[in-house]
Amino acid sequence: MFEKNEINKWKIELEIMNSNPSYNLVSKNKQTISFEDIESEFQESKKLNTTRLLIKKSEKHIGLVDYCIENPSDGTPWVSLFVIHKQFQGSGNSLEAFRHLEELIRQKEKNKLRLAVHKENEKGLIIWTKLGFNKFKEVVLDGKPHYCLEKDL
Repeated sequence: MFEKNEINKWKIELEIMNSNPSYNLVSKNKQTISFEDIESEFQESKKLNTTRLLIKKSEKHIGLVDYCIENPSDGTPWVSLFVIHKQFQGSGNSLEAFRHLEELIRQKEKNKLRLAVHKENEKGLIIWTKLGFNKFKEVVLDGKPHYCLEKDL
């Protein structure tokens, strides 16, 4: 279900991200992102020591997930990106991929998972709440308000 995401696979990531223009608008202030945006994400990922994975189903790349198993600020696993290609949304792919991610984290003997959702991303907030996440604080990241959510595993 997962494959390591590396910079040489940037075209795959770009296609997945640009299939979600409304998310790009919320997160990047533009509907379409570029190679430079992807490259910047890879550099940030290295600094933060996150794991970047492509989500695969039947040999097709259907999404992306970035996470760190131990966030330096609180020692807790955090998901920093979870995106499913627009074409593969609404048919259970998000849930299936997320369950696999939860299992990866449990295998590392972690019992909690956190993430931040843009406050204006109402659809994302609904989805994460349905998956068992609860708000525990509000923060401003990159000048934008976010809800921090957590889930016991």
